[in-house]
Amino acid sequence: MLTAAEARDLLDRRLGGTRLVRHCLFVGDLMAALAKRLGAPAELWRATGYCHDLDYFAVDGDWSRHGLITAGALAGRLPEDALEAIAAHDHRTGCTAATPLADGLKLADALAVAEEALGRSVFVTRLLQYVPGDTLVAGRPWLDTIIGQTTARLGLELIEITTMLPNSEEPERDRR
Repeated sequence: MLTAAEARDLLDRRLGGTRLVRHCLFVGDLMAALAKRLGAPAELWRATGYCHDLDYFAVDGDWSRHGLITAGALAGRLPEDALEAIAAHDHRTGCTAATPLADGLKLADALAVAEEALGRSVFVTRLLQYVPGDTLVAGRPWLDTIIGQTTARLGLELIEITTMLPNSEEPERDRR
């Protein structure tokens, strides 16, 4: 299995020097925190989060392939549920996966996108004050749907998630 450290190295090689590295580190580190809370394997969840956007530039604007390319490239290096989560993390692929790992990835990715759009302090304030039906990020209503549905399926509250958010300035390098 691909370790989180190996996934981090792969991330640096494929996306180094781009804003996506910070995004993937945020997602992977939040995934590890979610895994610990849910009693799931944190190393696997972190590696899955680190790798989820490796094909971001390879899709060349064809978002129906986003996640599928990465899942194919990592076949045999990650378990099937991790590959399914990566393939299904973007709704535009048409792939679905309803495992806790897939829900965790969708949730962490949506939260990372919202945090990037709003900045940490506004993001946390909005999460703490969020009421279903509110709009977290203007112009991105799908984030509210993803966040609402996945937190419910995972049995989590947004206030709890705010305590799990990775450091926005320096996501963790790796926790072996």
